[in-house]
Amino acid sequence: MKASFPQRLAVGGAMLLAAASALAAEDLLDESAQQEYFTPEQKADPKARGALGVIRFDNWGYLQKNVNGSHQWQYRPRIFVPWVFGNGWIASLRTDVPMNFTNNRGPAHTGGGYSGGIGNPFFEAILDTAEVAPSLTLRTSLRLVLKSPKGPPFGVDNQYQIAPGVGLTYRMPQTLNGITFSPFVRWVRGFNGEFQGVQLVSTLQVIPATTFRIDDRWSFALYPENPILYNHNTSKWFVPLDFLVIHRLNPSLEFALGGASKIGSPSAPAYDYVINGRVTLFF
Repeated sequence: MKASFPQRLAVGGAMLLAAASALAAEDLLDESAQQEYFTPEQKADPKARGALGVIRFDNWGYLQKNVNGSHQWQYRPRIFVPWVFGNGWIASLRTDVPMNFTNNRGPAHTGGGYSGGIGNPFFEAILDTAEVAPSLTLRTSLRLVLKSPKGPPFGVDNQYQIAPGVGLTYRMPQTLNGITFSPFVRWVRGFNGEFQGVQLVSTLQVIPATTFRIDDRWSFALYPENPILYNHNTSKWFVPLDFLVIHRLNPSLEFALGGASKIGSPSAPAYDYVINGRVTLFF
């Protein structure tokens, strides 16, 4: 059934708030994929490659304050399953399942108080090259974002989204205590809208991820999780400040805490601020 313009407007407003949390999810690697995903045996002996690498399982928690004053809590399990090829290339499958608890309102939550629902799960195929030059590897990926089962304010429910991306990782181990520069860009595009006239998501994510090594266990990262956004539908940018402090307790366990905040008074903020952290297991 064709929706009226007021209905589309109301749903669209709720979708913008719901989509902000779906877009703010990256966490590029602190090191190259080879350092992160090679097992000790694969690092020491190329003959041990051609097998699964180190599996990474993130347990993310977020608190987001939306621009309308509402809040959203989120638990997001995220898993990376890598296959290490004999030539040093790595193909990984990433899966995210955001679980939201919010007092924001939308078609799926019209009353007061807090309510819970699944956001927009997604799958992402990632390909990392071996070194194409000293300390330089390349990355490409393709992400498929599913519909939210309940819809706004938990996530977008009237379209699927596809998101190709490209980037690189350049390590500078002799600069300061070590710097890793991992810029990445991704175009998120909606498709298969459920009713006539629906506005499809069309967003550019710019991720100038840079990690500064403090010592063997501590590092500080800029833009590892919450990207810079350009909304093609509104022709407006949103540039937050995003950071993360990372502590690698041992080879199997890592902690991180950080957040993001809007800068100044942007014309189209996706949120006021985000506080996020994770516990990561490697096995």
